[in-house]
Amino acid sequence: MKYYLLVLVFQIMFNIFKVLEIKYTYENKLSLLLYNSIYINLISLASVYWSLDLLFEGDWWVIPFYVGGSVIGKWIAMRHVENIRYKIFKLFGKKISKLQNKLSKQDEDNY
Repeated sequence: MKYYLLVLVFQIMFNIFKVLEIKYTYENKLSLLLYNSIYINLISLASVYWSLDLLFEGDWWVIPFYVGGSVIGKWIAMRHVENIRYKIFKLFGKKISKLQNKLSKQDEDNY
């Protein structure tokens, strides 16, 4: 059972990092993108190792955990990771309209 949970956790982390990779590429954040690539490679090696090890032993129950981890990881990344910047500013009490103006100005400066 612990191997199933390892595959599930590794797949969740892998898919969160993949979504972040797309985000960092779009935002042209090179240093974050490079660190994220390291994490993606390490996590994918672990995920593939455990899942293939179980599959070669004939354990087909690893497939739902592998696929489920992918779905859960993408859901977490799209629902919760995307709006961290907004939540931080909201926590410190900044006005949302001021935040949106500042963010749009930063986006214009990047291009």
